[in-house]
Order: sequence, then structure tokens, then C-alpha cells
Amino acid sequence: MKILPAPGFNWKHVSWGHPESPPSVLCCYCSAGIAEQDIPFTIARPDGHVARFCDACAERWWGLKET
Repeated sequence: MKILPAPGFNWKHVSWGHPESPPSVLCCYCSAGIAEQDIPFTIARPDGHVARFCDACAERWWGLKET
């Protein structure tokens, strides 16, 4: 299965976390806070860099909805 972002998504706007850094508490796209108890939508590049999205960005850009 392949998940693609919605039209208008800008990859240059994503703040990628370093592979050896602790997980960010901010959304990689809009900088909204991510609570410790949340399980954010997360993607990783082959080089290990990680991007974590808040629920609003996961829904807006990736079509993922919390149930």
C-alpha cells in the first residue's frame, strides 16, 4: 500500500528529525504541539530521519482520521 499526501503538500516545509535525536514534541509541518500520550503519524526516510505529524496535519495532508 502506498500513502501519498494531498495536493498542495510541500515536502520542503517538513522539518525532519535526526535519527539519533529524541522524538520531537512538535508537528514537523505546522509546529503544533504533540502530547506525550499521543501516537502521531510518523514517516521515516531511508537515511533514518523522521517526521511526526499532529492529528490535524495527518488528517489534512494524509487523509488519516482518528477513530
